Amino acid sequence: MNIRTILLTGAALAALSSPAMADDQAILQRLDAMQKMIEAQQTQIEAQKNEIAGLKKALGKPATKKVAIAQPAEAPAPLAEKIEAQTVRLDELASKFEMAQSAARIEKAEAPQWSFPGGRPTIQSSDGRFSLQLRLLGQFDAAYYMQDSRARQLAAANGPDLSSGTNFRRAQIGFQGKLFGDWSYLFNTEFGGSSGTEAGGRVQSLYIQYDGLKPFTFRIGAYPPPGGLEDNTSSGDTIFLERAAASDIMRNAVGGDGRDAATISYSTDKLYAAFSYTGSKVGSAAEFDEQSALLARLSGVVYSDADTRIVLSASGAYLLRAPDGSAATLATRSVTLSPTPELTVDSTGTKLISTGAINTEHLTVWGAESGASWRSLYGQAGYFHYNLERRASALSDLNFSGWYAQATWVLTGESRGYNTSNAAFTSPKPRIPFSLEGGGWGAWELAARYSVVDLNDHEGAIGFAMPVEGIRGGAQKIWTLGLNWYPNNLLRFALDYEHIEVDRIGTIPALAGVHPVISNAQVGQTMNVIAMRSQLSL
Repeated sequence: MNIRTILLTGAALAALSSPAMADDQAILQRLDAMQKMIEAQQTQIEAQKNEIAGLKKALGKPATKKVAIAQPAEAPAPLAEKIEAQTVRLDELASKFEMAQSAARIEKAEAPQWSFPGGRPTIQSSDGRFSLQLRLLGQFDAAYYMQDSRARQLAAANGPDLSSGTNFRRAQIGFQGKLFGDWSYLFNTEFGGSSGTEAGGRVQSLYIQYDGLKPFTFRIGAYPPPGGLEDNTSSGDTIFLERAAASDIMRNAVGGDGRDAATISYSTDKLYAAFSYTGSKVGSAAEFDEQSALLARLSGVVYSDADTRIVLSASGAYLLRAPDGSAATLATRSVTLSPTPELTVDSTGTKLISTGAINTEHLTVWGAESGASWRSLYGQAGYFHYNLERRASALSDLNFSGWYAQATWVLTGESRGYNTSNAAFTSPKPRIPFSLEGGGWGAWELAARYSVVDLNDHEGAIGFAMPVEGIRGGAQKIWTLGLNWYPNNLLRFALDYEHIEVDRIGTIPALAGVHPVISNAQVGQTMNVIAMRSQLSL
């Protein structure tokens, strides 16, 4: 170990133990001064040695007695001893410094690490095998329904007066994370309301998942199982206030929040596949035997580059058995297909089209969807078909269908993202968050959608009784225009305008005062709605 190395080590130790020597420049200056002092002393010693040698040579014989001059040869001994002592001390300090560094590294390695990815508070163990993230989703909706007097006269049992007002659509809080590296979990509770009124706390998602065989994962619990491109879109990332009605029918029948399920999935950047076995929903009405169904989805990215991504998705569901309505041997197993008018502020929870309860043996649903993004533009479309096999009946099967098409344009230039873990698109992230102090205006997005659902089958004609095999569920067409503002990654404000047209033949005589007074009258209606949403999502 050379002297400079020893001194550097000692100075570093002194810097750790003394705030006065924490400055690097001061340490270097002191080291240089010390080295120069030692070098001067060594030079002096060498000079004195040379002088003694010269004196010996001049005398012509070895020195046998003390020379009556200062004895410079005696000076180096105390200095050498001092240097040796300092060297030993520096070695001790270097050892202590190394031990202190090791202890500091161990302490730092064992300490949990806090971070805020995407604004979500996260705590994680140093080795990354354990983590916990806070989740929060709050959606406060307000809507004003504009209905004409004809709706009040004709649709006495079909939404004559939808209630304008407000509703916490979602009020979710929970946490998710990792366990032992190969396991993940999610526990999310819901206090909002899906039918116009808030409800008490209930399970939205609660599951455990094994990730040790990626890209395969295995999940079990209660959660929304994968059911399609629109269905898999996170509730905080939907383009409009509600998902398209055609997709929502399958979600309500065999999927949706709080659905008991077990899922095996495969997920890569290009391919996503999931297969689920599902049961009833947590907190559903008393059932003598829970329903059971199979649900599958296959999705692939067929093209992608820096500006473009094109995704195709296919999904299918098969209801093995609907829940028994009683303990009887041939108990009725009722299934009702009924979407919302793509808005859920009305406190009565009225749905303008519905098949009503049908005693069902099996239900088969299949759907095909596609989504494509190009820079700041995005388009998505889907078609769904529903086949219902009646139970304990000679009547023919029932067939219904629905489809939708929607598009967005981000005015500020951002684009919609893509989440490979669920093969669905996400909201645009503003490049420059909104701020009045030198910031930007966030991200602004224009959106439009047209959706159609037809729940009629052999419905007959106005003024005539419904055929024996018929279902007058009604047809619903909705035009929606939307404006979304994302001030930052956590907030969203949405303004939607809906034009709703419902065509439905009633099965009872028209109400008095309606002209002409005929039975089996048209009970559909046309209305306009303005709705707003304020959202916080972590």
